[in-house]
Amino acid sequence: MTERDREPSGTPSDGGPSPPGKGLSQLKDRLAAARARDERSTGGKRDTDASGIGIAMRVGIELAGTLAVGVGIGWLLDRWLGTGPWLLVVFFFLGSAAGILNVYRAVKNIGLDPAYRREPDEAAGDEDKDESGGR
Repeated sequence: MTERDREPSGTPSDGGPSPPGKGLSQLKDRLAAARARDERSTGGKRDTDASGIGIAMRVGIELAGTLAVGVGIGWLLDRWLGTGPWLLVVFFFLGSAAGILNVYRAVKNIGLDPAYRREPDEAAGDEDKDESGGR
């Protein structure tokens, strides 16, 4: 293997530093070309919605995870405090409620046009603008 083979691509072979911005401009050109190819191949449309199996996996994992965390916390507190199964039962219901809330949040926008999907923070920001005179 020669010395030239060990050099990373994009560095000058004389060992001097590369001009600042040259590599960055090449990277920008390559990214623009890749985005243009992607846009041509998809016709300008991208499927940003999650697939059905992805949503089902997310819902299942979130529901099981929140339930397991709730039961685990209740069990540990019961062992530590010696309260029997009472905290386990309480945290089971708290974990169930948290899991159902997460599932609701995950599926509430399924089937809506992306133009109608808004985050609560964005909606609050729009109301603040209206109240302050539209600034």
